[in-house]
Amino acid sequence: MCVIRKFFVLILTFGLLPLGLSAAAPDTDATAYERQIQLLGRQAALGHRLVRSMCFAQAGIDMRRNRALVDDSRHEISATLTALKEGDLARGIPAISNSNILTQLSSAEMVWKALDKKAAAFLSGEGLSDEEVLRLTLKSNSLEKLLRNVSQSLELKTSVDLSPEALMRSRMIITASDQSRLLQQAGKDACLIYLDRGTDTTHERREGLAANIETFDNNIFNLTFTRPAQSKAPAVPALEQAAFNTWQNWVGLEPLFKVLIAPSNQADLSILLPELSFSIEYMDLQLVETLDIFMAL
Repeated sequence: MCVIRKFFVLILTFGLLPLGLSAAAPDTDATAYERQIQLLGRQAALGHRLVRSMCFAQAGIDMRRNRALVDDSRHEISATLTALKEGDLARGIPAISNSNILTQLSSAEMVWKALDKKAAAFLSGEGLSDEEVLRLTLKSNSLEKLLRNVSQSLELKTSVDLSPEALMRSRMIITASDQSRLLQQAGKDACLIYLDRGTDTTHERREGLAANIETFDNNIFNLTFTRPAQSKAPAVPALEQAAFNTWQNWVGLEPLFKVLIAPSNQADLSILLPELSFSIEYMDLQLVETLDIFMAL
């Protein structure tokens, strides 16, 4: 368990654990900053989760649950983007006050509103065509990039005010959020391969899926075997167990993704996607629970 002890760094993704922060806390406060980047990363992952769930439902896979995930994701993103701009004491979300960063956040919000409009149409009786669902990946990718810009600006603004330890901790949170994004994006790409079967873009989607899985896997190796050897963090049994459970799930999930990368396995998609639909969401819930533990330390 000595390796697993520090593995929690990998799987910290973004939950909504109230931390008792004041909505008026300054952006340079380390705890407020952590909370802000935590939520920004979570929204980027949720953008991919929303399109992934729409794709699975469009493909007729676990439709009731995936439609519920679409609805849950859109409401969480909308509420959190507003809270980041205005603050939300009840949820422990401090407001971002820097005018330049708020302008960046407004740009992300504009892209989000366009994506949310499509999600609302999808959930209504109007629905969307397969082609419209496929095109939504461009909006989720744009949302992710714009939110990443906000997070990078926050890091640049606060890095000079944070202690080395606080800065390292915040960068661990950023790294972990990217892992969550990679997982959700991989699930989205896997489903889009199925929905987009037989077209010229299928090859590009397989390449994107392969790249995401490789990055995710490399990060797991580095954070499991390299960083723990350099860390002096004390053992936290609850984190050890949560990290171990999530690691086990990844070991079982990774081969499913790898099967989908090979073009010859196109016929297997209809069999594998239902398992992926459930497994990705289950793993995401574990990631959120692990982050809740970490953020409370």
